[in-house]
Parts: sequence; structure tokens; C-alpha cells
Amino acid sequence: MRLGIKLPLIAATIIALLIPLLMLSGLVQERQRRAAEVRDEVAQSSSRSQRLLGPMLRVVVDREVLHRHGAEGDGGGIVELRTQREVRLLLPDALHWEGEFVSERRGRSLFTALVYHLQLKGRARFVLPELPAEGERLVRADLLLGLGDNRGIRRAELLAGGRPLTVEPGAGLPWIGAGVQAGLAPTSVLGGTLEVALDLELSGTDALDFVPVGADTQVSIRGDWPHPSFRGALLPLAPELSPEGFRAGWKVSRLASQAQQLAAECGVQASHCHSIDGQAFGFRLVDPVDRYLMTERAIKYALLVLVLVFGAVFFVEVLGRGELHPLHYGLVGLALAMFFLLLLALSEHVGFGLAYLLAALACTALIATYLAGAFDSRPRGWASAGLLSGLYALLYVLLKAEDHALLGGAVTLFGCLAVFMLATRRVRWG
Repeated sequence: MRLGIKLPLIAATIIALLIPLLMLSGLVQERQRRAAEVRDEVAQSSSRSQRLLGPMLRVVVDREVLHRHGAEGDGGGIVELRTQREVRLLLPDALHWEGEFVSERRGRSLFTALVYHLQLKGRARFVLPELPAEGERLVRADLLLGLGDNRGIRRAELLAGGRPLTVEPGAGLPWIGAGVQAGLAPTSVLGGTLEVALDLELSGTDALDFVPVGADTQVSIRGDWPHPSFRGALLPLAPELSPEGFRAGWKVSRLASQAQQLAAECGVQASHCHSIDGQAFGFRLVDPVDRYLMTERAIKYALLVLVLVFGAVFFVEVLGRGELHPLHYGLVGLALAMFFLLLLALSEHVGFGLAYLLAALACTALIATYLAGAFDSRPRGWASAGLLSGLYALLYVLLKAEDHALLGGAVTLFGCLAVFMLATRRVRWG
């Protein structure tokens, strides 16, 4: 077959093979959506991610005020003494959290979600104004703590001034959706300082965040998950990562965060306080070998794989003996597409690394055997096996080397083009 006819047919074959590859890409996205649905189901049946906001002190006082009504001027009208109720929100002067967690995988069938079980201890110090002031009467005081999801509470103990408190559900503020509160003895907030201790056992899914409402906030967390993704308004100071887990700490002053100011502005009446969400910091548990993400990235290199393999086969065909029909190229291309389908299916059962190895071996053996028969040459079959093995190894390196994938791919393409041009510079294409 003349090259002027064969080359367009090979190009058309490559374009046609993009159709099953697009279908595979859609299948990967469908499995990703199903995995996300399972994570949501696990969170709904156990606990969503946790966000610690507080503790904060809510104080209710009655203040006596003079009220004049009736005729005004020259001392006219009636003056009466009325009682006006005020609710005030006091924020801690110093806040310290220290916790440790263990992670667990939960899920349904092939899909899982990351769940953590957290042991958390906190200390807070409130510098109290003079309560009650002249003309005021202290009605009640409550300690408030906001959480992400109350269903994750396994144990919650609060102490104020060394005395245990009775913990009740509900954060006590309209703009905090979940949390707990505890009533304080009025005598415990009569001026001076108030020391608060918290001991919590929490479970959550995917992420953990803190809102630094203290004038001086310190957080120290360690866990057994080796791949945290730190997020939010502030990054930790010198985190320590190891295969056994991680340790991270944050130290935030009121000069570095507006959380305390925003919480005070939201107060006790606001129904929403979205502005404070941007002040949170924490981490998310990341699966570094997400089989669907890795398969999706591999499919993005499918066109590169097709061009390199077809180019190598055509190179052998031009320089050697034997001629292949465009149908041969189509079947080789389908075998290459099957690699990505096998990779997706196997990775759901044996993990991405082993699935990649098994899929690469199966497709390499199939294509090498087929080309050995098509060329009627066993050495060419072995050469095809070596070429495909090197190509799959290169693709795996590109998938793992996230930061240098573009550089590696560009260098590889340039090298292949240079070899092809130099090896065929004396070929007469007419």
C-alpha cells in the first residue's frame, strides 16, 4: 500500500481510537462520582468533618435603666425604672488545643472513606470584666463550644475553675449549627479570670479544622495518617511527616487572625457568620494513590502512547521487511485501549501499583505475540515487547513524578522524534 494512502489511514485509526478512550474517561468519572457518593453516605451515617470553634462564654445580665415617657421638657412626663436584658459574648484570652487521632477506612463494597477518631484536650483562660457592674444583675452564664457534627461526639467533659459541668447539646448561638454548651455557677464569673478545661473524644470524616477565637491560640495535633493536606488561612509551623504519621502545630495571635474580632461582631444575635469560616485552619486526610485520579491521569497520556507505538511499528515496517494493514494498527490500538480498562478494573481490587503491572504485562504479551505473527518474525515480537515495557515504565514514572511530568513528557517526545528523523533521513517517501 502506498504511503500517501497508508499514513492518512493510520491517522484516521488513531482518531477513531479516541472514541473508546473517551468512553473510558467517562467511566472513570462515573466511578469517581460513586466514590464521592459513598464518602457522603459514610459521613451522613457517622459524622461529617469536625470544626472546633470556641470555647466562648455567654453571659446574660439584667440592667436597670431609667425610662421617661409622656410630656417632655421642664421635667415633665413620667420616669420609671425598667429592666433591660443584655446578652454578651466573651472570648478567651488564651486558648490551647492538643490532640491525637487514629484513622480508619470505612465504606461500601469497593469504595471507602477516611474516618478519624480524635482524643482532644483543650485549655482556655478568660479575663473577665467586672460582672455585674453597677445597676446590673447577673442572670446566668454558659460555656459554648461549636463543632462540625454532634454525631461524632463520643465523650465530652468540661470543667470551669476545676469544677465539672453538665454538658448539653446545642452550641447556643444561631450562627453555629452544631456544638455543646454547659451552664456555669454565677459565682464563677464574678470578675478576675476563669480557667476552663475540655476533654473530648470526637470522630469525623475527611477533615479537621480549628477557628482561632482566642487572643492567643495554640494547636498541636498528631496522627497516624502519613499524607495530610494542610489547608485554611494558616499553615502549621514546621510540620513533621513520616510513614508512621505526622505532627503539626499552629500558633496564632489576634494580630495574625481576625477570627476573634469577627466572632465578637457576629455576637449572639446574628443568624449567619460566614466571614469567620475563612479564618479556620486545619488539615484534610488525602489518599495519595487515588486509583481513579491516577487512572484518569494515565488516560490523558493515551494519545501519546498511541502515537509512540504506532510510530515505532511504522518505523519497523519502513526500515524492515513485511507490510502491515491498517487493520493491524487498529487491533494494536484496541489492545492499548484495553490496558486502561484493565487498569481501572484491577485497581479497584488489588491497588493501583499491582494493577498497573498486571495490565501492562497482559497488554505487552498480547501485542508482542500479535506483531510477531503479523511480521512473521519472533525477534520483532521480542523487540515490540521491549519497546512496550519501556513505554509503560516511562508512563508510570510520569504518573508518579507529578511535578516533573510535563518536562519528562516533552523530553521523551523530542527524543522519539529525533530518533525517527535521523533513522529515516535517507528514506525516499515517494
